[in-house]
Amino acid sequence: MEINLRRFGNLVDRHHKKIIVIWIIFFLVSVPFAAHLFSTVSYNVTGSAEKTNLPQIVVTVSKVPFSSDAKQFIENISNNFSYKNITSVYSIEYAIINSSYYSIQASAKIALNQTYNKYNFTYETVPPSLNDTIIKQVANKIYTSLNNSEISTRITAYNFTIGIIKGYKNATPDYIINNYNFTDYPLIPTGNKTATLINYNGTTIISIINNSNYSFVNSYVNKISKAYGLNSYVTGSTGLSRNIENETNFGTLIAIGMGILLVIIITGILFKSPIAAIIPLMIYAVDLTIAFSVFYLIYHVILKSTISFFDPALVAILMLGISTDYLVYMMYRFKQELKTDHRESVKISIGGAGAAILVSGTTVILAYAILSGFNLAFLGSTGILDSIGVLIVLISAVTFMPSILIFLGEKIFYPNLDSEFLFENGFKKLGELNYKHRYVIISIFVILIAIAAYFFVYYHPGINFLGLLPSSQSKTAFYVATNNFRFDPLDPIIITLNNHQNVNFTKVYNDIKSIKGVGYTQMSNNNKSFEITAYLKPLGFSTPALNDYQEINNYLQSSGVKYNASGLQVFLESSASTMNSDVPLLIFSLGSMIFIVLFIILFSLYTPLRLVLLIIANVIAANGITLFIFHYIFSLPFISIAQVFLITSIMGVGVDYDIFLVMRIREYVKAGKTNYESIKLGLIKSGPVVASIGIIFSVVFLSLVASGIPLIAEVGFIVSMGILIDSTLSVLFIVPSIMFILQKYNWWPGLKTYGRNK
Repeated sequence: MEINLRRFGNLVDRHHKKIIVIWIIFFLVSVPFAAHLFSTVSYNVTGSAEKTNLPQIVVTVSKVPFSSDAKQFIENISNNFSYKNITSVYSIEYAIINSSYYSIQASAKIALNQTYNKYNFTYETVPPSLNDTIIKQVANKIYTSLNNSEISTRITAYNFTIGIIKGYKNATPDYIINNYNFTDYPLIPTGNKTATLINYNGTTIISIINNSNYSFVNSYVNKISKAYGLNSYVTGSTGLSRNIENETNFGTLIAIGMGILLVIIITGILFKSPIAAIIPLMIYAVDLTIAFSVFYLIYHVILKSTISFFDPALVAILMLGISTDYLVYMMYRFKQELKTDHRESVKISIGGAGAAILVSGTTVILAYAILSGFNLAFLGSTGILDSIGVLIVLISAVTFMPSILIFLGEKIFYPNLDSEFLFENGFKKLGELNYKHRYVIISIFVILIAIAAYFFVYYHPGINFLGLLPSSQSKTAFYVATNNFRFDPLDPIIITLNNHQNVNFTKVYNDIKSIKGVGYTQMSNNNKSFEITAYLKPLGFSTPALNDYQEINNYLQSSGVKYNASGLQVFLESSASTMNSDVPLLIFSLGSMIFIVLFIILFSLYTPLRLVLLIIANVIAANGITLFIFHYIFSLPFISIAQVFLITSIMGVGVDYDIFLVMRIREYVKAGKTNYESIKLGLIKSGPVVASIGIIFSVVFLSLVASGIPLIAEVGFIVSMGILIDSTLSVLFIVPSIMFILQKYNWWPGLKTYGRNK
């Protein structure tokens, strides 16, 4: 590989100016496309279909039960919007009107047939004038029988019954729901059926406004609710999405800005040069712009699809970290080789550092490609975008960066032109320490990982996005509604059972109703299906709610009934279960890929195997630290996405630091030095830069904590911990200690004539 890269270096040397111009042209062409990327972003976390006409849910809280102010507030909304009281997209009114509609229809059919038979007529032969009389008689009987139950004495109720019998469109459930206000419905729900409209003590009302303009509805509702002395919260998919959009875009800018500042500071300290600190960021800006334009063209123009809201932030931070890793590593090697002509130094750097960058870059790209193959919820586009982003960084690291080094030469390190590095003497002592205490170091590490492994195996993360979203009235509405109703009225589980099966539906309903986590239930029946609506006591997004749904699901499966379940908990539980069950397969797939790639490159059995096992140990350690801090200290949900992204990132990016060190050690082994000498020299020559770029990558991802969005902060923190552990504790202590023990077996069965022991 090194020989081929030296030849490639000659090619870069001859055409370095053209390469720089080509990258600049790509950058300029990409700018207008990259600017439109955020038009393809989806900010939806509820799992519902992306729509532009979603209504707004309003949770109104009054200090006095059924106060006149609350009634006037609702009337004000009624006069200015098309609205109805609901609990979710499956409205209680629809269930009432729907069941009554079919009940009236069935009763009318029986009564009409009896009357036709009495006069020896059929529907086809009865005279129209007589038929009108018969219909009115039947309507009067039905109206009278239902007068004291669900239908009021108002004229609309009688006309509604006539309309059902005659099959008028304006008497269908859909027509009533879409064209009437609650106060004008022909059907008046009983007390039990309004339990999910107004809470048990009459202080909280849930309404829906059929207006997709969230900003307008939010402004109007907040204005008039204050005038009536009420607290109102506008929420729903649109409200949550709008809040996430505002916070994410601002938080991403803050995180990237802090990341860039940290890169400048750390890189500037490492090279003691402002120019060396700025150059990687300039290349990063070019890479990111090109990547964003490619994302836009793929998802908007070709696929006509969307990307998840946290993808731009994560891919931007990932590319910043990866770009800094590769470019700083290339500059570091270039500075070490500056004893000769600077052009020759670039070629040597491409042959040495370029080999390590290509190997590590390939594993990172394959790691995220494998993630995309799993097609996990909320991560459908993450793997693809990250793979493309890293590929662009990789290409620029071996073409654009060397071309700039050739063009600028040693001026890139101005004013510090000294080839010596500040930390190399310290790493010489570190190598001796590792050799002397290698067994103790490994023993302590194994004990700590064993403790963290317990939590990794037995604590399964959930998918409570709501708990990790920034504070807002959209988020608060869910908590207020759940607390005030004593169950979650906004996100019920809808269970539909086909009528054409031999099942005691009443028993099924009562059994579900008796489950501990179920707070309230409703049932309805028509000619086709039996429907149970179950409202759970915990918040719908929470892990307890998913556990309660699982209990309902287990009961239905054990009962042998044919059913279909829908709702937020169904979507989230399925997503969380899929992620948690796929974690072992994901680790195995990534580990196998890394082992195969490194075995082909190094022709070594133990080193790739050791690297894979050590990376898995780092994943377990970072997982344990994050779980402890976020879940046990700050009482925030620990979600599956953070764990999956940690596994993919550390088993992709984390390989970089190990490879950078191992490839440098391998160079010395091939040059004829002993394993002991090679490991110490590799640590001295690569240790400072590995630690530096690892810390840079770690703090870059840690900057996501400053985004103000706990969801993104958790993902950033867990990856930051993984990289920090890998690039410092693991690479600087554990890897050398293991390699000191293995000695020549680090390279077995390859390099048989090299690698003499101490």
